[in-house]
Amino acid sequence: MVSTKVSIPGYQLNKELYNGSRTLVYPGYRETDSLRVVIKLLKNPYPSFSELLSFRNQYTIAKNLNSPRSRTVSSIGTKCRGQ
Repeated sequence: MVSTKVSIPGYQLNKELYNGSRTLVYPGYRETDSLRVVIKLLKNPYPSFSELLSFRNQYTIAKNLNSPRSRTVSSIGTKCRGQ
């Protein structure tokens, strides 16, 4: 598994937690308030409609989980390439 360094303004990301065929997952925190976060990113810089739909469906499922073992899912967003 090859590690990919990712930088997102306003967030400090730790060591890569997961590197799958389509996604990367990083734990970290939001710099403004030190809120712990887990960020999941698509690997493909130009995902197909099907990949976007699958990612959105995973977000919706996670957001609607109501379990003491699951974390709160707060948002889904986009990251501009090259920034």
